[in-house]
Amino acid sequence: MSDNWVVQNLENALETWNNKLNEIWSLLTGSPQDFKGGSIWTTIVNINGALQAIGLALLVLFFVVGMVKTCGSFAEVKSLNTH
Repeated sequence: MSDNWVVQNLENALETWNNKLNEIWSLLTGSPQDFKGGSIWTTIVNINGALQAIGLALLVLFFVVGMVKTCGSFAEVKSLNTH
């Protein structure tokens, strides 16, 4: 290292800059499964599974409601034609 304080400050600043860029690069190129030991990814996967289950249950519920409404209207049309 140089004895000049300006050069020392510049070298320290560049070293800090390079360290921060290396940290940012490792965050950008790392997989989500490895971030913070994978606990965050596991939580997200569990939430996703729960939301999928809720979505499928609602899909089935609305399908059944639609079928009941359709069959109910057919029954009304049939009863009107017989009178």
